[in-house]
Amino acid sequence: MIRIAVGVALALVLAMPAMAQVKAGKTPERFDAADANKDGKVDRGEYDGFVEELVLIYDADLDGKLTRQELATARDPSKFDTIDSNKDGVLTIEEIAAYSDNDFGVMDRNKDGSIDRAEASASK
Repeated sequence: MIRIAVGVALALVLAMPAMAQVKAGKTPERFDAADANKDGKVDRGEYDGFVEELVLIYDADLDGKLTRQELATARDPSKFDTIDSNKDGVLTIEEIAAYSDNDFGVMDRNKDGSIDRAEASASK
């Protein structure tokens, strides 16, 4: 899902609306931005949408890949090497999707299919 949505978004150059919607910041603000329906939890669809918007924010040249330089101001740029599974120095949509799948699973500690504020705070 992430691959298709990000590809379409990049093709349609939707970065500007995304930048207005999501800003990198502290966990509470990030949680609130990800919780699109404001029900106090982030389900898988909301999480994927949030990740897609973050990719759009950081992909300065809109090439569908993220470089170390593009992520220099990210909340935790040290994750770059973990996400870059083939170690080629760029993050592809596929690598981001794979990391995102794992990341959601780790944060959803009670395995109910959503991340609540306590789970998000515990995952900092």
